[in-house]
Amino acid sequence: MAKATRKVDIPAEVRPVVAACAKNLANHLWGSQGPAWGTSFASLEDLTAQITEQLGAELLRQALQRQAEQPLPQPLQVCPACSGPLDDRPPEARSVHTTCGTADWQEPSRHCPRCRRAFFPSE
Repeated sequence: MAKATRKVDIPAEVRPVVAACAKNLANHLWGSQGPAWGTSFASLEDLTAQITEQLGAELLRQALQRQAEQPLPQPLQVCPACSGPLDDRPPEARSVHTTCGTADWQEPSRHCPRCRRAFFPSE
């Protein structure tokens, strides 16, 4: 049985930005005149799918990295087991395979000296 996915709508204020991005990509790929006559629909579709995958993975990577660079909210600054303070650790590389490609970023890391447990706040 197929896995149900949750649909997320693109906010209305972002739709013109997506359209402008597509126009910019089209200009970079083919110039203002568009693809040459004889360019197959299949090749256009394949290129579009590749760009979609790369753009999605890059957008996800940037979103995750920006989130990771924000200060941690108060509830994530204490150990969930003992409520003690957590020590900062150097960020750790994280890579996740997603439906839109692979996302890589540096994730914050914390350690509880009392429980001797490591934590990654985003989990």
